[in-house]
Amino acid sequence: MTLQQTGLDESTIAHDEEIPEAIRAIRTRRSGHNFDADTELDDETLEALIRDAALAPSSYNLQPWEFVAVQDDDRLEEVVELAYGQEHVREAGTAVLVVGHTEAETADRVFDQWEEAGRMDEEAAEQTKAQTVEMYDDDRMGRDYGVRNASLAAQNLLLSAHARGLTATPMIGFDAAGLSEFLELPDDKVPVMLIAVGPSGGEEPDRLPRRDVDEILHRESY
Repeated sequence: MTLQQTGLDESTIAHDEEIPEAIRAIRTRRSGHNFDADTELDDETLEALIRDAALAPSSYNLQPWEFVAVQDDDRLEEVVELAYGQEHVREAGTAVLVVGHTEAETADRVFDQWEEAGRMDEEAAEQTKAQTVEMYDDDRMGRDYGVRNASLAAQNLLLSAHARGLTATPMIGFDAAGLSEFLELPDDKVPVMLIAVGPSGGEEPDRLPRRDVDEILHRESY
């Protein structure tokens, strides 16, 4: 990828040789639309992407996310339609719907693990679990928790795809109810983000300008 395509100037990345590869990945990742439609994403790579996604941070390590991958050609056609005709879903060959929990269904196991690891005593674990479950009982808060945590996992997936030389693009433009029905999501699961991912088809257009730090950074108050 050329400097111009990253959308960054010389001063921003002049010291890239001295910084971790993770920072380079963040600075060079693109939401691409140019896929190699003739090459399939193999199962091993798909599973590696999900494994990396699942290392994202989450509230109390609840990991309130699921991933639904669609690769069948006929089913991808339906996903394209539900994604308002976004053809790159078909061209990518793989669509992954990142799904969030709206209930604290992993709480029992997770807080047992906190206790077993010596990170909380039994009383603290039970108290924290009760508070967490209570927060999820609020419909809006439960949905917010699911969306926020699953979004972190989605970003991990995007970075993992980029690090592996793949192209990936996230989408929130889709028929949420229709896609939920098509993929048979349970009622307590919320579709958060649709990601088209697959082998790269080559160069992407130059990145459009990003807002400057001086414009978006507010100190002490807005």
